[in-house]
Amino acid sequence: MNTYTGGNSRTRALVTGASSGIGAAIARELATLGFDLVLTARRRAALDEVAAMCQGVNVEIVTADLGKPDAARMLWDKATANGPIDILINNAGFGYFRRFDEVDWARDAELVQLNMTSLVALARCFVDAHKASTRPAYVVNIASTGAYQSVPNMALYAASKAFVRNFSEALHDEHHGTPLSVTCICPGGTDTAFHAASGGGSYSWIADASTKSAEFVAHASIRAMLRRQRTVVPGLFNKLSCFGMRFVTRRFASRLSTYVLGKPRLMLPNRQEA
Repeated sequence: MNTYTGGNSRTRALVTGASSGIGAAIARELATLGFDLVLTARRRAALDEVAAMCQGVNVEIVTADLGKPDAARMLWDKATANGPIDILINNAGFGYFRRFDEVDWARDAELVQLNMTSLVALARCFVDAHKASTRPAYVVNIASTGAYQSVPNMALYAASKAFVRNFSEALHDEHHGTPLSVTCICPGGTDTAFHAASGGGSYSWIADASTKSAEFVAHASIRAMLRRQRTVVPGLFNKLSCFGMRFVTRRFASRLSTYVLGKPRLMLPNRQEA
């Protein structure tokens, strides 16, 4: 664990999957607001680069692989060693763009662990830590627009994000009127390394038109968090797409997602957190 010393903010945020993409952008957004940071991911060198860009705040780095059992508890213990965590950003996750039966089960087990089990474990640690606290506390869980329908060739990933959405909304409602707020963010296509790492195919014009930058998603996420909103879909096109799902059959929505995402590429790269 290394510390990059900057300002003297009293609010500390833990950001998972902070080495790139949305997680890195959220870390930078939080730093501009003066929040101290604990950044975690598997790749130490990438975390160092992100930390160097978060000026004026204290930044701690904890390398961890949340795709492994019990990693969440160990991460929480290290993250809270120097003080309480007031903001939890559950961003770490990965997916692949392949038929379910074309991927090794060990990879699926890792996806379930990272996208769901570790997220729940960290949320439990956070909620338990704030049961008797009167300080404002925030959880942000990053889901996906894939949470609004089944997605062939991303069956397990989309299902994991539907879980994250339902879990987050229930926690938000359970803690309504308390100092603790839970916000679910459902980004659409985002300009990060996630798509190349997932083996994504040739996207349609719909996917291209709705793609947002990681900075756009990060700004929308933190604004929604501070407003204590329940669920937010960043981007007008994405909002309209998710809203429209309630007016079509689930079978049609599934077929539409197949058209929007195109066909998988031949090779499936190594796992990339996002």
